[in-house]
Amino acid sequence: MKEVRVTPAKFRLMAEAELARIPEEVRALLVNVTIETKEEPGEEADDLEDGDENDATDLLGLYCGPEREDFLSNAAHGELPAKVYLYQWNLEDSVGSIEELQKEIRLTLRHELAHHFGFDDDELERVWPEGA
Repeated sequence: MKEVRVTPAKFRLMAEAELARIPEEVRALLVNVTIETKEEPGEEADDLEDGDENDATDLLGLYCGPEREDFLSNAAHGELPAKVYLYQWNLEDSVGSIEELQKEIRLTLRHELAHHFGFDDDELERVWPEGA
């Protein structure tokens, strides 16, 4: 497979472009969520166990924080934002072209945002196999 590498700034722009492609009606439903691009998983992924199917060494993205429903409750006052992490090096290593990288960023971003709306991985696999 051909090695695909972009600068961190270009990767961030690609992620922002994919966020902008999400329909406005859906983006308007996001509550207190930030998108962060990182070269590789860090402390936020430490809770994942080695050997787990979601092992951090292969992780493309991660959702950390409360779901949307929790942010809408009265108890959420003062909650820190939830974060979607996109991991550049793992995403680049999973593809063979810049076009595939753009698609994988899109799928990973949408997958992680689905967690914000309360979907777990099993549900995503069932209802959206391409993005699970």
